[in-house]
Amino acid sequence: MANREDVLGLISLEDISKELRIFMRLIEVSKENQGAEKEYENIAGCLIAHACMIAFAKDYEGFVSLIPKTELIDHYRNNYGFAEGGTHIYLEGKRAEALIEKYLKNG
Repeated sequence: MANREDVLGLISLEDISKELRIFMRLIEVSKENQGAEKEYENIAGCLIAHACMIAFAKDYEGFVSLIPKTELIDHYRNNYGFAEGGTHIYLEGKRAEALIEKYLKNG
């Protein structure tokens, strides 16, 4: 499995500097990495944590947001700690730091 170049997931980000946040326009995990039979775990978590790192690097206090599909709101809330704010869900501060620790610094 060394030197594989498969795309495991992707994320599209927008820097909304006047609101001090990173907006996640799109987050997608490859089909073979979804569901119970997935090949790799935590791809979405790693992508979200990466967006949080960018938000910290820009001095946005880790503030990231997205507009989720309705059926995924509970998933984002329960698995990644997102909170609801109008039409968006978001992460910031300690919750963003926790994702970075969990998905990017601990393996």
